[in-house]
Amino acid sequence: MNSYTELTYEKLGTPFAIGRSADLYLLPNNQILKLFFPQTTKTEMETEYENTVEVSRLSVTKMICYGKVKVGEQYGLVFDRLDGISLTKLPDKNPIELFRIADTLARLHFAMHSSKSQKLKDIKLILNDCLAANSLQFLNPKEKETIQTYIQNLPDGDSVLHLDFHPENVIVQGKDRIIIDWMTAAKGNPCADVSFTKLLFTDAELWPGTPKLKILFYTLVRKFILHGYLKSYQKQSGMTESQINEWRLSSLLLRLGLWDIPSERENLIQQIKVWIQNGGKSF
Repeated sequence: MNSYTELTYEKLGTPFAIGRSADLYLLPNNQILKLFFPQTTKTEMETEYENTVEVSRLSVTKMICYGKVKVGEQYGLVFDRLDGISLTKLPDKNPIELFRIADTLARLHFAMHSSKSQKLKDIKLILNDCLAANSLQFLNPKEKETIQTYIQNLPDGDSVLHLDFHPENVIVQGKDRIIIDWMTAAKGNPCADVSFTKLLFTDAELWPGTPKLKILFYTLVRKFILHGYLKSYQKQSGMTESQINEWRLSSLLLRLGLWDIPSERENLIQQIKVWIQNGGKSF
C-alpha cells in the first residue's frame, strides 16, 4: 500500500499511550495507529514502513504494518494491536522473569542477526548521514574524514540490525516475543547492533522525570541485565569483546545523529573527543 489514508483528529479520540516519538491510538479491527509527532518527517515515516515490511517478510518479527496515514500535517502507520506487555514489565507479574530477560534478549538478537537482507540500508551509509547532522557539527572536516575512514574499514555484513534493541522494544504476547519499532533498522555487521544495545544500557537516559531512587535501582538492574545479555550473546555467536568495542564509536555517532537527546549530548560528545584525542584507537 503506497497511498495514504486521511483521518481527522476528531475521529481518533485520545491516545492510549505516548512514546518518545509518537502517540498511539486504538483503531477498529484490533489495530493501532502510531501517529508520529510533527517533527517526524515523511521520509522517516516511510523508512519505518519499508523497514517493517522487509523484516516482516523475513519473519524476523510477527508485527505487520498495514499502511500509511496522514492526520493534518502528521504522518502515521497502522499496525496490529499487540495484546501484551513489554519485556521490561514481565517481572512485575513474576519476579523470577527478571533473571530470564538477559538470555531472552540475547537469543532474540542472535536470531535476528541470522537473517540477511539486501533491502535495508547499510549501516555505514547511515553513519555517513549522521556525520552531516547538526548534532555532530562540533567535528571539523579533518576529524570527520578520520572517522569516515575508520567506519569504512570496519567489517561489512548483511545481517538484519535493529539499532534500538532493548527490553521495551520486545512485546510479550503469550509465548511470543515480538520485536517492535523498526525505524532505525539497517543491514550490516552484527557487532554494530550489539555495541549499540550495550550503549543503551550504559549511556542512554531513563524516561524523563524518573525519580532519583528509581534511577539508582534501574541503573543496577540495567547493569545486571547487560552482563547477562553480553555473556549469553557471546556464547551463542562467538563474538569477542574487542569486536564489539570496535563499533563503540559508531554507536556514539548513531545516538547523537539519530536521537540527539539533550541530557545525553555532552557525555556522548566527550567520548567521541576522547576517541579522537587517542588517535582513533578502539575503546
